[in-house]
Amino acid sequence: MPIVTNTKDWEKVFRRQVREIGKGWTVRKSPRSETITLKVRTNNKEESTILENNPKTHADYLWKESEVGGAYARIRNIYALMMDGEHTLKQAAKLAESDAPKLVEKLNWQEAKDNFKTYKIKFGNAIKESQWDNKYEPVLSDAIKLLTSNKPPNDPAKLIDKCILHHEAGSRSREIKVGVLWQFLEYCFKRENFPPSWLPKTNRKEHIGKKPADWKSNSKDAVTDQEIINLINNLPESDKDIKDAIKLISLLGLRPIELKHLSVRKDKETNELYWWCDYQKKSSKGTTKPRELHELELVDNEGNIQKWNMLQRWNLKDVQLPNLDNVSGAAGSLSNLLRRRNAWKSLNEIVKDRGENLGLYSLRHSYSLRGTVRGIDSGSLADGMGHEIRTHEEAYQKSSKLTRRNAFAKAAQLLGGKK
Repeated sequence: MPIVTNTKDWEKVFRRQVREIGKGWTVRKSPRSETITLKVRTNNKEESTILENNPKTHADYLWKESEVGGAYARIRNIYALMMDGEHTLKQAAKLAESDAPKLVEKLNWQEAKDNFKTYKIKFGNAIKESQWDNKYEPVLSDAIKLLTSNKPPNDPAKLIDKCILHHEAGSRSREIKVGVLWQFLEYCFKRENFPPSWLPKTNRKEHIGKKPADWKSNSKDAVTDQEIINLINNLPESDKDIKDAIKLISLLGLRPIELKHLSVRKDKETNELYWWCDYQKKSSKGTTKPRELHELELVDNEGNIQKWNMLQRWNLKDVQLPNLDNVSGAAGSLSNLLRRRNAWKSLNEIVKDRGENLGLYSLRHSYSLRGTVRGIDSGSLADGMGHEIRTHEEAYQKSSKLTRRNAFAKAAQLLGGKK
């Protein structure tokens, strides 16, 4: 094994970056010409090539700090070309050299976007057209406008940054848009034969950024059972459909869209009726499964269990729901109806006064919190709510100011302390 004598900081970083590209990938300084040599070991076979910087002058990349950035980008392109196993190292290096002069405007970005839409909706982990319209279309339309403008960005990093500039650093919206652009650019390389120079070479986290120190979360907070009960009671009788929707979401921990996918089934062995949801949420992590639902009845401040008999009422076709088929979707439709109600406005003020955020998902968070307080383990709750346990642990509320205080008060009582 050759002795490594290049130990400057930039040399160490360069070597480490190349090793991280792929197993068996290394670089060394050519002893005679002081150029950069790339070596690849695969299946007991070793190949090497000197990296050419300028195909016209046949100048090579030199082992200098000022040139390793370009050399690293070239190595990533070579790796991308070798992924399908159809090219040797030297062939991939040649292709990567000739790739550089290809101009943005020569690429048919609009056609690639149209084909990408078909791919996302019809193949792989297929998504719904509504998901394309809400999540993919806006940012990709912005990207195509930029790429077909008079001064298009000439590399993926600049394109991504321009598309997300107006979204707050570290925000979920910026994270989603970066992910969509990443998928699109990888698709263009793999399926549209775009040059590897359009494969993102940066780290996603660099584009997403971190939330500023004064950032305030807009995620929704759980509300108490009594507050939900008050909300329902304070809505007018003419809002029976809205009341029923709130009851079902609170009682079963539903996503608003799942109101459209509810049914009641009968257990073949016990003949007992039970709730069923056939909604399947699709995301980059996979698709959720249809599931049995479990009621967690609400209890008011006096200890009275709220017997709404929703399952029996559903079976008798007595449950009414508002129109959930508007352009804004089920959540948007119900949220728009609630925002105009005084009962919702009053609850919003109460929640805001304690420094928290109210939204339709507050009802689902309340279900999660209710289940935790009643001793249901996270795995069972996650399963019942239709998401992975990791999602449950990261995104769903498991305590509130009230439950935290009660828990510590109870612990103090056990030691004979004061309440």
